[in-house]
Amino acid sequence: MITIVGARTITAGAVALLTGLGLASQHGTAGAEASSAGGPADGRDTVTFTVHAPPDTAIKSGRATIRLDCGGRPAARAVLVAPHATHKVTPLRGGGTCTVAVESPARDGFTDEVGITVRASDEVVERHLAYTADGTTRSRTFPLPDGDLTVDVTLGSLPADEVGTPLKTMAFNIWLGGRLEGRHEHGLEEQNLEELLEFIRHENPDVLFSVETYGAGELIAEALSEGQPAGREYTGIQITQEPGQAPARDNLWLFTWLDVEEIYPRVDDARLTSFNFGGARLGLPDGGAVHAFTAWLWHEGNSWSPTTQSAMEIAMGLDRTYSNDDLIATDAPRRMEMARTLLDERISEYVGDDDSPVIIGGDLNTQSHLDWSERFAEATGREGMVLNWPVTRAFAEAGFTDTYRHANPDAARYPGRTWAPAHSFMYSPTRIDYVLTRGADVRVLGSSTRSTRLPAHQGSVLDEWYPFYSDHSAVVTELLIRGGGTGPDGPADSDPQEPGVPVVWPADPPGTPVPAAHLTAVADSETPGSAGRAVDGDPRTIWHSRTTPDPPDTHPHTLTVDLGGERTLSAVRYQPRLNGFNGIVTRYRIEVSDDGDTFRRVASGTWARDSLPKDVELPDVSARYLRFVSEFGVGGYTAVGELIPYEQES
Repeated sequence: MITIVGARTITAGAVALLTGLGLASQHGTAGAEASSAGGPADGRDTVTFTVHAPPDTAIKSGRATIRLDCGGRPAARAVLVAPHATHKVTPLRGGGTCTVAVESPARDGFTDEVGITVRASDEVVERHLAYTADGTTRSRTFPLPDGDLTVDVTLGSLPADEVGTPLKTMAFNIWLGGRLEGRHEHGLEEQNLEELLEFIRHENPDVLFSVETYGAGELIAEALSEGQPAGREYTGIQITQEPGQAPARDNLWLFTWLDVEEIYPRVDDARLTSFNFGGARLGLPDGGAVHAFTAWLWHEGNSWSPTTQSAMEIAMGLDRTYSNDDLIATDAPRRMEMARTLLDERISEYVGDDDSPVIIGGDLNTQSHLDWSERFAEATGREGMVLNWPVTRAFAEAGFTDTYRHANPDAARYPGRTWAPAHSFMYSPTRIDYVLTRGADVRVLGSSTRSTRLPAHQGSVLDEWYPFYSDHSAVVTELLIRGGGTGPDGPADSDPQEPGVPVVWPADPPGTPVPAAHLTAVADSETPGSAGRAVDGDPRTIWHSRTTPDPPDTHPHTLTVDLGGERTLSAVRYQPRLNGFNGIVTRYRIEVSDDGDTFRRVASGTWARDSLPKDVELPDVSARYLRFVSEFGVGGYTAVGELIPYEQES
């Protein structure tokens, strides 16, 4: 016999146990009788509370109070006495933004491990793990989903000195040694490197997985060691060491203050060289160890450009250039072979029979199947696409946990974009940098991204050019490796530090679009023959300012449009390019002219660094010529997918 309670089940044995304890009325059998209608007799949604033991830890016996607070008020509550009464189903009251609080009596000399997992329709809505000495913890806030809810709590108690070792890990592709692109004559390279080193020192990770280190390794080790107490000086491990390697091609490094017990040897295999993968065995203060690896998978056949173009084409009602199969096939040329070699051969070669935890940090140059599942198909920037990315699925099937998505299970709320904060996050969320873990003794306390400069570094010319130190966000994951040690000093940094995410596609501006057939355009800087593409009616073609030879033309860049006759305008729409970020205009002005010689300014301003259309209203502006002036664009370029003048309706 199985009795249905809302969307959950309680076996007959569980009901009998509760009845035998005299707790049946408290623990939901009355609700169970009404469950065939989908919930309590009054039709309200239910919350099922459970308490059980954490992995490899005995359940904490005694009274535990679990409360779901929504909108600042109690929405549901359970008092469970473990290990006897571990389930309760109760009606859900209220709504809005919620948290879960857990309280149990503190014990001198003991630390509680408390895990909170909130599920709706078997999907994880929120996840929280904490170690507390006072018996209390509270989850982050989360929006209350529709329907029945399950709040699963793991509750164990550990001797205070047998909790484990906390590790702050950071995966960071620092982009060409932290010295930017090198194509422009802006002279900001050394300033960026200096600020990047300050940022890394500010984060102070225990283990740093560095990609595109390219000559900055010794500087990073010095920056991390600066001001550290004795015994916490950092070692920089240069992983990339290929025969005949140029001095500045040291791609992968690993930095840590932990004891370096073994550096794994370079393998002579063209499928996966030390340019792509390598690491070391690191000793922990309690005598345990972790295997730490830095990884970089092949970048060509990128996943991000065709994916964001596809999403924007769907949003704009255009025929798609790429199918879903085309998108996930971008993993095929080399990334999948690299991933299989890494998982099937290298990990076992290096780790052997050692069951110490494995941590991989780096840039996989592909996206996550967890982010593009059916569950999130209607989230911002996905436009119904479901993409089963094979590389990340292979890591999951090999037992690795994607720590960012584990700590932030709602990919719609926490997209975790890591590409490309120095330029633009565009329309579709692109997460290609990871901290992955495997092992029974690993706990994920929290994970977040870094995508803006430190406050002291903001507001400068460099900040306008590149709002972050790299074209990749840094991924910071706080772990606990179970064993000896007192565990974390306090709660993990649970703020994912999300960038602003475009949510609403703007409505069309007032007026009627001037037909593309009536428009012609010239530009003062262009890739050959591209000016007319800005007004050809097809946003998939672009006008782009000159890119070669170096250095590219400096701003401003101007596009002058002949409207085909005198017109009374109402607005103009700038549609950035669909397939990338270079050239997205962030500062602009608009001028008009009656004769093509004398122009007057009618608008100016700034725009967000994203791919959404940007509109400027021009009520009652009469002109024959419209000039679009890009005063600054992403990467020092200008690109226009389409510039659409709107004519005032008579």
